[in-house]
Amino acid sequence: MTKLEQYRQSNDAGSELDRLLEKAGTSRAAVMAEFGSLRAYRDWLVAQDLTSGHAVGESHKLTNA
Repeated sequence: MTKLEQYRQSNDAGSELDRLLEKAGTSRAAVMAEFGSLRAYRDWLVAQDLTSGHAVGESHKLTNA
């Protein structure tokens, strides 16, 4: 895979993440300001799923962010 293809795939994932965050009523900047990293946000979402009785990742698509 060329560097351009790798960048394009990475950029597509970032755009999809931004779209999902906007749909959820937030932004990447807001998540980073509150949680410090996307990984910390993902971990918080997983904890919310566990405390609410949902299966992990059932209602959120950020499990690999």
